Amino acid sequence: MKLTPSDRVWFDKVLRAIAAAEAGPSDADLAQAPALSDWKAAISPDGHVMLWGEVTDHPVLGNASIHTSQLIAIDPAAGWARTASRWYRLGRSIDALESELAESMNRKAKLAGSFQFALPGFANINDPELLQRLLTRYIARVRGIDAADRAASGEED
Repeated sequence: MKLTPSDRVWFDKVLRAIAAAEAGPSDADLAQAPALSDWKAAISPDGHVMLWGEVTDHPVLGNASIHTSQLIAIDPAAGWARTASRWYRLGRSIDALESELAESMNRKAKLAGSFQFALPGFANINDPELLQRLLTRYIARVRGIDAADRAASGEED
């Protein structure tokens, strides 16, 4: 398998992001990272795992509703995520917002039910274990394609 030059650029970028995620973010990485709040992991219409939510201080997009580039790794307990493009500091998840809204409505109006937010065209990932399996598979697939491309190019690992 031989990658096109533009695909090679993308795979090199993703491989650097994987290495960064495996090392974990430094304090400086997180200090410079945009904040993502009311976020959720989802699968895009083209099958990529990403986050969507409200970003603050994004270097290109400023403050906006976004979906990220390919998600590489996430640690909600530590408050970070790594995409192909950058680190994010994670704020409140959309799941936490949904719970807060449902609790507030049940207290005030005695309404049963819950809130569920979704990004049109995207499939939310509600199972943290599934999310980790998808990310693990993606990383393995990227490394496999990289190895095949390097072998086809006569390069060694």
